Amino acid sequence: MRTELDAALKQLQEALENIDQLDGQQADQLRGAAKQITETLDHSDVDSASLAKRLQEQTDAFQESHPTLTDTVGRIADILQQMGI
Repeated sequence: MRTELDAALKQLQEALENIDQLDGQQADQLRGAAKQITETLDHSDVDSASLAKRLQEQTDAFQESHPTLTDTVGRIADILQQMGI
């Protein structure tokens, strides 16, 4: 599951680099969330449900304009919830 999550996070980072129409603040928030996930996954005090919720909340603003990005973020959130850390 960790490998799948790492791949999805990499896909998100690549997508964020290639999307020009996304508001700068929104992109920064998603980059920050992805970075936080990457940095904290190996710690036992990670609250994956909280991280998943944060990602899902941040996608609401661009759900219709960037469906592929939204799908990637949703997949990451699902993996985090399944991990149950």
